[in-house]
Amino acid sequence: MPFLAYVHAREPDQPEDDERASWEPDWRVWRWVVVAVVFGYAATRVGGVVELLLVMIVFAFSCRAAVEALTNGDGLREWRQ
Repeated sequence: MPFLAYVHAREPDQPEDDERASWEPDWRVWRWVVVAVVFGYAATRVGGVVELLLVMIVFAFSCRAAVEALTNGDGLREWRQ
């Protein structure tokens, strides 16, 4: 019968240095969301080409927030043999 064991590098109750606590918000995401909301509000106050430009900026900031929120999606770029 093979012997299997789980070996962990840290204690479960101690967070890693780069890991945030479960109650702490992810500010990398929220800064983009706040900026998108500000530009979205500005887009509702103007019209024409300026509104279109601001809506495109909101879309770009929303995409940036999604990139920060999602896990590393580099695919095989991070793969090592």
